[in-house]
Amino acid sequence: MTEVMQQVSPPRRGHAAPLRGDSLGRWALTVAGVVAVLSVVRAVLPMPWLGDIWRPADTASIAHNFFVGGMNLFYPAIDWGGAGPGYVEAELQILPWISAGLYFLFGEHAWVGRLVSVAITLGGAAVFWALAKRLVPGTTARWALIAYLVSPAVMTYGNAFMPDVTVLLFYLLTLLFFERWLAQDRLVWLVAAAAAASIAGLAKPTSLHVFLVLLLWLVVAARDRLRRPSLYVAGVAALIPPALWLWHAHNLYVTYGNTFGVISGGDSKFGSIAIWTSKLFWTGNVTIEATLIYGIVGVPVALVGAWLAWKNRGPAILAAGFPALAVFYFAVARYSSELGPQYHIFSLPFAALLVGIGAAGVAQWLRGRVPPVARVGVAVVAVLLLFGQSAQIFAGSFRDNSGVYGACAAQLDEVSAPGDLVVIGTTSLAVDRGVSNNFQEPTIFYLAGRKGWSLPADWYSPSYLRDYTAQGARYFVNYDPALAPAGSEIADWLATDAQQVRSSAANGCDIWALRPAGAA
Repeated sequence: MTEVMQQVSPPRRGHAAPLRGDSLGRWALTVAGVVAVLSVVRAVLPMPWLGDIWRPADTASIAHNFFVGGMNLFYPAIDWGGAGPGYVEAELQILPWISAGLYFLFGEHAWVGRLVSVAITLGGAAVFWALAKRLVPGTTARWALIAYLVSPAVMTYGNAFMPDVTVLLFYLLTLLFFERWLAQDRLVWLVAAAAAASIAGLAKPTSLHVFLVLLLWLVVAARDRLRRPSLYVAGVAALIPPALWLWHAHNLYVTYGNTFGVISGGDSKFGSIAIWTSKLFWTGNVTIEATLIYGIVGVPVALVGAWLAWKNRGPAILAAGFPALAVFYFAVARYSSELGPQYHIFSLPFAALLVGIGAAGVAQWLRGRVPPVARVGVAVVAVLLLFGQSAQIFAGSFRDNSGVYGACAAQLDEVSAPGDLVVIGTTSLAVDRGVSNNFQEPTIFYLAGRKGWSLPADWYSPSYLRDYTAQGARYFVNYDPALAPAGSEIADWLATDAQQVRSSAANGCDIWALRPAGAA
């Protein structure tokens, strides 16, 4: 057991040998190559139909609107903004803006944005390796890198047209630069950490919980530096750009009325007593962590790693990261437990370190007890098992699950012109269990190339359709017939004030042409 403890002890500020210098390192490079190839393949396939397809659809829509409407980074626009320009209160749209710029070179294709995510993901893996090899010995760092790469979160979001790997890159850079400051005590690294944290906060304000990670890390590793004014100057400076952006984004909401629920309402991510005491909060968070981050098989390995790290009192980043993440997941409980599995991507670097420590500890225990050939076999099987969940995600990319979204988009494209405004119904609610909810469903808008209004299920009444028709709406799309059953108020209104041009029975989607007031 002493040997195992030595194996997971943090290095004396040394550096691991290059990955290509030993068999395990070459294994890690091979895994990186395989994951990169599979990610590229998945990226160039038709848009993966994930359970949260609305997020890449919104991101791709924003990129399209940058491309055709001018590359003004300060005015991101969505498609569900009605008759207006669609400017929306949102995070700084780094990924869509870069993707839109590349459209001028490669044409407008969703795979361009997804390949940008792949490149960012590989950059994030390189940053994680740079961090891990400074925190733990070479063998442990190699296992941690493998665990990072094979995580289902990487296969899910690492090639998706979504901003999560972008924010993760700057989150990791924050941790790396802060570790360099702790190790070398040079102001340049503190400034770099503040800059990286600031960009992460611009990309997604939820990443600002990294300041709690850094505070706890400092308390554990270098408490005396808490007295330095430079620390607080850097922290305040890092918060200024996100604060200014959120103020600007709020003004977009006030002016144009569109929001992702960042700060101005329209949605709530925060927890409550009711959520915290619900079974779903606990089972939801545990399930997402176990499946999306650890890939199920990684859970027992991480538990071994947690025990070894606890016994060895290190690395200190784990003592800071996991408590900070717990506070974060409690704070954003409405999303962390159910609606936003992507929020758990911040767990990835800490989880990978735990799995790396556990795997290295098991490997050290097997040394001298199991022949070398058998140890290699165990290592290969372990990597394959860890990759199992990601392999299932990759295999699922080849199945067309577009379903009613694809059918409605195709039918809407046939019956309407590109400039026609449309109303698209959704099963989401404007108020979900007493809380404002982002109900807008952008997928059909994006696939059909149309703009207009999204109608939540709790707004299904003639008054809304009448109002949208007066503002210029020409078609109403209802992908769920149960929302407008025969005999309902809205069904009766549609029968007299609109003309059905497509039906779910014959075409897979109900679409009505709306008649302006006074039209025959």
